[in-house]
Amino acid sequence: MRRLAAIALCALVLGGCASVAPVARVDTPLPALSPNWTLQGRIGVQSGEQSLSGRIQWQHRADSDDVLMTSPLGQGVARIVRDADGVMLEVPNQPARRAADAETLTREALGYVLPVAGLAWWVQGRPAPTGPFESTPDASGRVAQLKQDGWVIDYLEYAADARPRRMVVAREGLQIRLVADSWLIQ
Repeated sequence: MRRLAAIALCALVLGGCASVAPVARVDTPLPALSPNWTLQGRIGVQSGEQSLSGRIQWQHRADSDDVLMTSPLGQGVARIVRDADGVMLEVPNQPARRAADAETLTREALGYVLPVAGLAWWVQGRPAPTGPFESTPDASGRVAQLKQDGWVIDYLEYAADARPRRMVVAREGLQIRLVADSWLIQ
C-alpha cells in the first residue's frame, strides 16, 4: 500500500491548485497560459531506495484536477481528483482517502508534504505566483532551472511549442522525472 500511495501521491503533486496570472522572467516568449489543459506523459519517482515509474494523464481545469496514474503496462494504479470538496485519492483494493487539500493528504499518506501547488505552474515552465523564486535561463532564453519553495526544477528539453517536454523536480532525497508526451490546450 505504501508503494501505491507513493505513486499516487506523486501524481497528486501534479494536481495542485493554480490560477492563471502569468509570471515569468525569461527572454523567449512563453506559450499562453490556459486554465484548461491536459497533459499525457510518463513519470518516474525516486525516493531513497524506492524507484517507481508509470504513465500519467493529468486533466487540469481552473477549479479541478483529475490525475490518472497507470503502470507501464497500462493498469490503473491511482486516481487523484481535486474539486470544490477537497482532494480524493483512489488506489485499487483500498478505500478512497479524502482531505481538504493536497498538502494534508500527502502529509497523512506519506509523512511529508509534496510540492502540490507549485507543480501545476512548473510543468508549464513558470514559477508559481505564490512566492519568491530564482530562475536561470538556457542559451535560448527559456528557463533552464527554477528554484522555488526549496525545490529545484531542471528543464531538460522543450517541445517545438516552447512547452517543457522533460523536467526533473527534486528536493532532499525525492526526485520526480516527468516527460510530457502531449499537451492539449483548451
